[in-house]
Amino acid sequence: MYLKRIEIAGFKSFAERTIIEFNEGLTAVVGPNGSGKSNITEAVRWVLGEQSAKNLRGGKMPDVIFAGSSSRSPLNIAEVTLVLDNEDHFLPIEYSEVSVTRRLTRDGESDFFINKQRCRLKDVISLFMDSGLGRDSFSIISQGKVEEIFNSKPEERRAIFEEAAGVLKYKNRKKQAEKHLGETDDNLSRVQDIIYELEIQLAPLKKQSDNATQYLALKETLSEQDISMTTHLIEETKEKWEKNKEQLRQKKQALEARELEKITLEETLEQIKLEQETLEQMLDNHQQRLLDYSTQYEQLETQKRVLEEKQKFSVQTKESQQKTLRDLDTQKELLRREIDTLKQDEQELIQEKQAIQKDTYRMREELVQYSKSAKEQLDDMRSDYLEYMQQQSHVNNELKHLEKQYSQETNKNSREINHYEQLISLIKEKQETLENLEKEYDIKKANVVTYLEDYQQKRQVKEQLNTKLQKLNTQLMDALRILQQAQAKQKSLKELQDNYAGFYQGVRAVLKDKQQFPGVVGAVAELIEIPEAYQLALETALGTSVQHIVTTDDQSAREAISYLKKQRLGRATFLPLTTVKARFIRQDVLDKVSHMSGFIGVASELVSYDETVAAIMKNLLGLTIVADSLDSATHIAKQIKFQYRVVSLDGDVMNPGGSMTGGMSKNGQSMHWFSQSKELQEIEKQLSQMTTLYQQKEAEVSHIKEELVVVDESLEQLRQLGEEARLTEQQLSTQVSLLTQDVSQLEKEKKVIEYEQSELNQFLTLYQQDKENYELEQKELEKKIAELDKKMADVDQLEATNLEKKEELTQSLAKKEAELAVVKEKLSQLNEKQKERIERLDVADKKMSDMLQETQSNEQDSSHFHEEEARIIKEMGSVSNKREEILTQITEAKTQREHYTTSIKEQEKIVEKNRQDIQVLISQRTELDIIQGTCDNQLDSLLTYLQEEYSLTFEAAKERSFIIENVASVSQNIRELKRKVADLGPVNISAIAQHDDILERYDFLTSQRDDLNLAKDELKETMDEMDMLVMKQFHEVFCDIREEFRQVFPKMFGGGHADLILSDETDLLHTGIDIVAQPPGKKLQQLSLLSGGERALTAIALLFSIIQARPIPFCILDEVEAALDEANVTRFGNYLRHFGDATQFIVITHRKGTMESAKVLYGVTMQESGVSKIVSVHLEEMEKLETTLK
Repeated sequence: MYLKRIEIAGFKSFAERTIIEFNEGLTAVVGPNGSGKSNITEAVRWVLGEQSAKNLRGGKMPDVIFAGSSSRSPLNIAEVTLVLDNEDHFLPIEYSEVSVTRRLTRDGESDFFINKQRCRLKDVISLFMDSGLGRDSFSIISQGKVEEIFNSKPEERRAIFEEAAGVLKYKNRKKQAEKHLGETDDNLSRVQDIIYELEIQLAPLKKQSDNATQYLALKETLSEQDISMTTHLIEETKEKWEKNKEQLRQKKQALEARELEKITLEETLEQIKLEQETLEQMLDNHQQRLLDYSTQYEQLETQKRVLEEKQKFSVQTKESQQKTLRDLDTQKELLRREIDTLKQDEQELIQEKQAIQKDTYRMREELVQYSKSAKEQLDDMRSDYLEYMQQQSHVNNELKHLEKQYSQETNKNSREINHYEQLISLIKEKQETLENLEKEYDIKKANVVTYLEDYQQKRQVKEQLNTKLQKLNTQLMDALRILQQAQAKQKSLKELQDNYAGFYQGVRAVLKDKQQFPGVVGAVAELIEIPEAYQLALETALGTSVQHIVTTDDQSAREAISYLKKQRLGRATFLPLTTVKARFIRQDVLDKVSHMSGFIGVASELVSYDETVAAIMKNLLGLTIVADSLDSATHIAKQIKFQYRVVSLDGDVMNPGGSMTGGMSKNGQSMHWFSQSKELQEIEKQLSQMTTLYQQKEAEVSHIKEELVVVDESLEQLRQLGEEARLTEQQLSTQVSLLTQDVSQLEKEKKVIEYEQSELNQFLTLYQQDKENYELEQKELEKKIAELDKKMADVDQLEATNLEKKEELTQSLAKKEAELAVVKEKLSQLNEKQKERIERLDVADKKMSDMLQETQSNEQDSSHFHEEEARIIKEMGSVSNKREEILTQITEAKTQREHYTTSIKEQEKIVEKNRQDIQVLISQRTELDIIQGTCDNQLDSLLTYLQEEYSLTFEAAKERSFIIENVASVSQNIRELKRKVADLGPVNISAIAQHDDILERYDFLTSQRDDLNLAKDELKETMDEMDMLVMKQFHEVFCDIREEFRQVFPKMFGGGHADLILSDETDLLHTGIDIVAQPPGKKLQQLSLLSGGERALTAIALLFSIIQARPIPFCILDEVEAALDEANVTRFGNYLRHFGDATQFIVITHRKGTMESAKVLYGVTMQESGVSKIVSVHLEEMEKLETTLK
């Protein structure tokens, strides 16, 4: 096996993914200090599982991720992969090529992979354990590792030999075994403590268990007598309850009749009141309408008066406005004429002023000329000449500058025109885009609003559905509760019927085991249906025969009787269908009584039954007549001479022979059966209805839940659509905003160009004017210069005539200046007048405009007034008619109201009388309810006591009860038993089970203690075996390394000898290892007494010895020869080459001798600051190339 390549990405200075290929033999990695070559060693150590950031020259593990440079940003992930050739399956894995990867992110998440499959750090460490390739093994040797060998203590130096011996896994297993042994001791200690605690608990629990057993025996006897006493009390209370029930039923019937009457009376009263209230409302409405119509009529009259006043004022205003308009028109005409006259006078004065100013200027010029001497005039002329020449030069320069500026402006204008056209096109394009975006934005915004509205509507729908669902759930739970109560009651009644509660013991025994007797049809009570109206009468007529058992034949009856005798289960009466015959009343008797008052019918004809048992029913009831009352029964019995039995609906009996039976059965057992059957039928009917109702509610709930699911899905869809539309809207809004800014900026540029165009046009206009002015000025200057040339030639001849002309000009000038002052004063006065007239004209124009608007408005108001007046007059007529109609309706309603008032008073008296009757009945019913409630409470209390104390129903308790003949004696026994139970004091019933449980646990833990002791002995035996194996392997490898060291040392030093010595040969598990060496020319001494170079070379010799004794696939040496001189470096390099066939060496170095021994040379450089790069050179190929070239 050998290392094929390393892939590094983002680790320390390797910012880019870097792949370093390795061949077998020696590979050297060189580079200047700080270039990152040692980062390759640390990358290998890191991927093999190094967990200490300090060993990787960092503060914390994320420091190994590339931190960035001046030109690169930091990375967020570091990854290193080692690819190993495993053709010889040196590693215990089935793959021929093994890749090990470690990845770390900036947030501290770390992952390991073996052949790209995620794994744990433990898996990576296990893969390389005892292979010599671990993170702390001698496969990675740095200068610090060499120093550690000769600086460490003998005991610490032992770890290198243990790694070479491959005993680390055994030591790890021993540590695990020691850990398990410690845990076993802890568990054993805890188990022993628990056993001790259980032994303490067992003795008192035994005593408590005995007390509990005695308590249960007493409790059983007490329960039997207490249950019997309670059952006896229940039967007494039940009898009292039945008596009170009938009285309460009668009161309730009377009260219900009164209540129905009350409802009818109150409905009649409410109807009358409702009609009166309706009439009152109608009357109030009529009066309100009358008031409204009166108010409306008064308002219309007021409006009419106001309109008349407004019309009158409008006519007066119109006449005043027309007069004012005529006056204003006249005034404006006069002012216009005055203004025209003033303007004409002003023009004449301006012309006169200009003429006088021209003459004055000319005279002053001449006067100045005549006031000077000839010499002064000549000097002035020369000065003027120079000034004219300068002006001429200035004008020429201005013309040139003007032409240059014109050329620049026209060129600039050409460029701006092109730019302006581009701007216009671009603005138009962007505005079109902006309009489209705004339209799209408006659509999206509308969509958002729509989605929001739809969402709100759906939310409201959901809230409504939730409210409805909550209401339905409440109804559903109420319905379920009622249904469950009804089902419980049905079940209870069904159980009573199935158990034949109330039947004699013998009857119950046969009926409950009916499957044993195929010939048993059933009890009479089961085979007959009695209408509710005749229930009491027919129950009385049947008497105990309701419990008679109908059989198919007499054989079946005999079998049942035999069974009862054999099992001693009681007695029963049987009615075989084959032997029992129907009985009938004579027809003449029937004909006689059928038309008598109170006669209802023959009992057998008033009930329902199956035709198969008709003979039985006619036998039992065929000779019984039913009458409506005891009086009727007595009368009928007398008429038929007491031949047959006559029963009244109240259960009174006229027996054959004339005897009478009446009252109520003491136990009421038979009636109890029929009432239960009737109640069961009613409950089953109600159950069917309630089940249907419950299913409907359940379906409604299910439907609403489905609707809620649909609404939730719609809400989610609307939310997503809304979010998408909102996002699109925001994006469009941003685009619109940006595009608006662009258009605004372009518009500003456009306005700048337009402004510059305006400036240019103004410039061109001024340019032409300035050019013409400059050219004209140039001509005038040329003319003035020519005139001055001529004047300077004639200046001497002029001096004689100047004095006379000066005097003349002075007088003329004074006269002109006086004229000019007069003209200026006139012109100023004229301007003031003209300004005043114009202001007055403006005021008149404004007044006239305002007046015309007021006149137009006044005419419109006048037209509106006429229309409004006509409308008001018409409406007043309509309101007056309606008011008369309402007055008539009010009179009729008041008459009808009096009639209703009288009717209400009479009906209220009747209702009050009914209420008093109801109060009396309620009072009587309340008294009976209290009695009934007392009985109910007593029954509930007794039944609850049975249920809570003994978990028994009344029927079950009755079966366990015995007949109480002496209540006082049984009560005394119960008290005595309770006293004995109390004397026992607090009893822990659970002590029996606790004692059994703890005893069982005590036995279990004792067994566990024995198992733990056995496991402890087995662990110690295993540890001893591992110690023997470690000592054996360690001693064998130590001897091999020692032999190799004795041979390698002289080769490395060129002589001398060295040895490895165990510090304690008797303790191979813990002994340290001393290194003694004798370099050539020196005496034998400890490693610590050698020089630095000698110690380094000795340590390297030891490493080579270990590799020789225990070859490893590859070894990375990081500047281990740094302390050696050149001769030893060369010897070191040769030795590496010697080992190259067995072990692949990768050497980080900057020593020449080591580089010369390498087959492949990698250079690490930092062409870019902070980023390492790899350059490779195959030295053997270079040597071949040099040989070829030579």
